[in-house]
Amino acid sequence: MQAIILAAGTGSRLRPLTNDVPKCMVKVNGVPMIERAIDAVVAAGIKKLVIGLGYKREALKDFVAKTFTPDRLHGLQIEFGENPDYDKTNNIYSLYLLKDFFKADDTLLLESDLVYKPSVLKELCGSSSKNLALVSHWQDWMDGTVTLLDKDDNITNFIVKKDQTADQKPNYYKTVNIYKFSKEFTNNYYLPFLETFMNVFGKNSYYETCLKFIAQTDPTLLKAFKIDQSLWYEVDNADDLKVAESRFA
Repeated sequence: MQAIILAAGTGSRLRPLTNDVPKCMVKVNGVPMIERAIDAVVAAGIKKLVIGLGYKREALKDFVAKTFTPDRLHGLQIEFGENPDYDKTNNIYSLYLLKDFFKADDTLLLESDLVYKPSVLKELCGSSSKNLALVSHWQDWMDGTVTLLDKDDNITNFIVKKDQTADQKPNYYKTVNIYKFSKEFTNNYYLPFLETFMNVFGKNSYYETCLKFIAQTDPTLLKAFKIDQSLWYEVDNADDLKVAESRFA
């Protein structure tokens, strides 16, 4: 199994905190988020990591090279891909540009603006289910796309913020933006959906939009992997950073 970390965004909402470096290099209690993520990938026993680059890509590559010695990587091989149009496109295109890596093996897909316990990735890799989305039961502090599940934890829908309703909130499970996809799922379903969607709607969308169509077509293809909300946090702004530093002190 391999891992892909998408780090192509500009992180504009955190710009006062980033000192003009990629958002994933923002420090949580003194440790950049990308450093935490790579350490978690190593701890999970994964042997190949692909980092999708965009904003300040050379700074990020230099940081990784200087920070992670072979001894620290324990055999993990790191490769890089690039989205040269990171400032005009969204993560659907960043992921598509990594398609040659993506379709080659079973994959953990990770966003780079997350802080989480390393045990999360270990448990995800150890699950017998082939295609999983990490989710947590909805809480007031959560923002962004949510899912609906059936009684067997199959994901039946992905719902963006503007389509969420108050009466359904008790049934929502927030996406953590960590996924496990089998090679078969990627090649037979996900990449074809990505290509078709971009041909019709363009490159400025989220890759979760394609997961929505897949879930609605066949809910048995993607299951929810439920984790407690205390095990992760997404850092989108300065207030989030304060919460993350408190939670992962």
